[in-house]
Amino acid sequence: MKTLLTLLLITAAPLLHAAEEKRALLLVIGEPGNALYQDEFRRQAKVWQDLAAKAKMEANTIGLGDEPADGDKPSLSKAIAALPKTGGDLWLVLIGHGTYDGRSAKFNLRGPDIEATEVAELLKPFQRRLIVLNLFSASGPFVEPLAGKDRVIVSASRGGERNYARLGEKLADSLNSADADLDLDGSLSLLEAVLHASATTKAFYDDAQRVVAEHAVIDDNGDGKGTGTDKFKGLRAEGPAADGSLAREIHFLGDSADPLAPAAREERTKLEAEIEALRQRKKELKEDDYYAGLEKLMRRMAKLYGK
Repeated sequence: MKTLLTLLLITAAPLLHAAEEKRALLLVIGEPGNALYQDEFRRQAKVWQDLAAKAKMEANTIGLGDEPADGDKPSLSKAIAALPKTGGDLWLVLIGHGTYDGRSAKFNLRGPDIEATEVAELLKPFQRRLIVLNLFSASGPFVEPLAGKDRVIVSASRGGERNYARLGEKLADSLNSADADLDLDGSLSLLEAVLHASATTKAFYDDAQRVVAEHAVIDDNGDGKGTGTDKFKGLRAEGPAADGSLAREIHFLGDSADPLAPAAREERTKLEAEIEALRQRKKELKEDDYYAGLEKLMRRMAKLYGK
């Protein structure tokens, strides 16, 4: 047991010598519709901008200031096209409203809206890790077309839930909340922030005695199916194809650079799946057999990091 605990601590420890890669934030504020939403969207934008400055992250914002004659869609397309296709994490944060008519899902911009398929096309050339936060209503259909390897896709709603989504405002608050550090390790991961924001969103509806009108979804295993945040127990979701492992490694504040080569990352993903499958069978196994199997997998994991 002592050996296993040591291995767990080794593989979970920060990798201080990982090469720091330049990260970037592209923040997009959609058409607010009225002054009340405009003020809230600007508040959220200020939170993200301040955090980006604190993280020394390159940041660009679209959707604030004077509206271009042709709307914000051309500016968004040009901004994405101009970003380096390799490098550190790229965060694309979409704040506003969305629509879905059963066939086409759109994010509402000033001027012409942008469809989920159009965003997917713009992101195709990127080889860097992508974090896309769809913080708007009717954003569930954005998950499948945007999902892929080394991508975390979060949507404020599942399916075609069309009511105003509050996940964005709650997430802006969670990013600055010590309560969002669910594992109490002093570091706030993307997964922790999203789960905390989802929980506070549900609490809003419960306190108002209203039916919960939005259910956030996260996809980080690339299958495009997504896992509802309500399926998580702690920081883990049930099921062999559950999401969350990549989002646990990513931090907005702090170093999120991945020290592993692509082949080693693929091996890590396989090991994580084997570990999760073993956890699912824990009740069926003798305690010694369970921990022996877990130690074997953790030794393989530690070897990836040269430990």
